[in-house]
Amino acid sequence: MSNPQSGGGPAPDRDPRPAPGARSAVHSLLQERDFLRVWVAGGLGGTVRWLETLAVGVYTLAATGSAFTVALMLFARAAPTALFGAFAGAVAERVPRLVVLRAGLATMVLVAGGLAVLAHSGRLALWHVALGAFLNGTFFSLEFPARRTMVAEIAGLARVGTAMSLDSATNNATRMLGPLLGGFLFASLGLAGAYVLSASLYLGAFLALVGLRFRPAAPSAAGTAMLAIVREGVAYIRLNRLVAGTLVVTLLVNLFGFAYSSMVPVIGERRLALGPAEIGVLMSMEGLGALIGSIAVALGVRASWFTRVYSGGSALFLAMITGFSLCAVYPLAMVALALAGLGIAGFSTMQSTIVLSATEPRMRARVMGVLLVCIGAGPVGVLHVGLLAEWLGAAAAVRTIAIEGLVALGLTLWRWPELLRPPPRP
Repeated sequence: MSNPQSGGGPAPDRDPRPAPGARSAVHSLLQERDFLRVWVAGGLGGTVRWLETLAVGVYTLAATGSAFTVALMLFARAAPTALFGAFAGAVAERVPRLVVLRAGLATMVLVAGGLAVLAHSGRLALWHVALGAFLNGTFFSLEFPARRTMVAEIAGLARVGTAMSLDSATNNATRMLGPLLGGFLFASLGLAGAYVLSASLYLGAFLALVGLRFRPAAPSAAGTAMLAIVREGVAYIRLNRLVAGTLVVTLLVNLFGFAYSSMVPVIGERRLALGPAEIGVLMSMEGLGALIGSIAVALGVRASWFTRVYSGGSALFLAMITGFSLCAVYPLAMVALALAGLGIAGFSTMQSTIVLSATEPRMRARVMGVLLVCIGAGPVGVLHVGLLAEWLGAAAAVRTIAIEGLVALGLTLWRWPELLRPPPRP
């Protein structure tokens, strides 16, 4: 067993092979049917998440005219990660991960289909939309630790960095594709069209997992109490400085960074005078930059760079969000969000890579659950930016939270210098 105090790597994984080159690792992963199935399911689910974020935001702004209510909708989507995150990791250990994914996807097909029927019949109310957002967030809180742990275990420790890069590239592609689809569908078919596509994509993700044969690398914790699983994960993190620092940065970026997306529809309409389709294009630029960055990470980043790519990407993201808040011209706003996406690529790709590679196999799902709690800081950030927007305006609110994030990130890197050093070899 490794020494967590040193921030060292996990005990030997079931994959004893030496780390392959980046290109050969990509090729070998894309030849594995089980990896492809889980990968595709994640991509389809991610598309729904961003498609609905845009469509629901535009719908809510049109229905209420309130920037704070728009923020509340994103809060409803993000709140389950904070409420259920730690226990989601425990569920992923007690219940077979594949069962968690299939049950969640089947439920979301029904939810999205029901909302589509309500929207088409003209009976859709704002509380229906909020409930749908909350259920979507609940599914994500279960999907994240279950599916990402499956990705790591299918890939094996030698290819975990490449697997996370590929998965993040797909997720970032959905940040581009989802808003584009959401904007154009809302402009042409209304919210009903967006929900019909959501149900179809969830169904496709469910079908992608049919025939998957997955065996977890670590023994099941089915006989262990939920609270005991959570306590073990927290205790482990306290002793592993590298993992602890990574989780703190995750918390800060979600608290001060990602909340800006709730204000993009408001800034787009009120400051840049854009329609729904143009706002969708604007939001997609972040995904475009993130996709390019994730592909670059997958093909060219060495293990010794993981921590610095993570820290540098986080700083670039927050800096470019500050720049976006200052833009009064559509093309400059697009460039700022594309550069922010490059930062997101470094942050999101390395986030799970560092946590999974520096954690013992038996602790991975529960530590991923705690990671999800840190991601769950997002709802607090959404309320923060929403209240500031009512007081200062949307652009000034985004600028304020981004600068707060940059200051907090600097203090964190001073406290955890491990995040600026090459990580220990597993």
